[in-house]
Amino acid sequence: MSKAVTKKASETAAEKSGGAIAKRVAADEPALDFSSEEYNYVATTATLSDLRLLKFSMEGHPELYSRSTKSTLSTGRKLISCSFDEETHAAAAIFRYSVSAKVGKSKAFLCQAEYAIVYDMAENATRDASLAFCKKVGLFACYPYFRAAVSQMAWGSGNDLPPLPAIAAMPVVPKKQA
Repeated sequence: MSKAVTKKASETAAEKSGGAIAKRVAADEPALDFSSEEYNYVATTATLSDLRLLKFSMEGHPELYSRSTKSTLSTGRKLISCSFDEETHAAAAIFRYSVSAKVGKSKAFLCQAEYAIVYDMAENATRDASLAFCKKVGLFACYPYFRAAVSQMAWGSGNDLPPLPAIAAMPVVPKKQA
């Protein structure tokens, strides 16, 4: 895949994050239709071509927070956009991550970031399997960068946060109803 194609996919992801986010958010899209063979093919042939920080904001109040203070740590993650370019065979997604720490009712720390990720796919990879792969794997690929950024910003602002927790995928087998 040429650098121009990778740059185009990255710019497209960045444009979507810049305010004109496409209405292609996960909840609004129809269910993806692909076989396990199609997904496995994508998983074994996809190449990570770009991962970028698009937005970052942090607000810290170290006077309110220390490890000895009783606090509540909350984390979040959300798929903002995901698309597949039939011409370049690239799948791109934007993920938003957040973490906040509250002491009582006061917000002691808040950090949010958006990351874009682009995967180059094999020419015969299907659209739906490529989108599913980008959504699932991209979420986990971007998160360590967010964890590292939060750690650095919390330390630099004097907020003594614990390490952020690992994230887990949704269970494949539904839980039994009681």
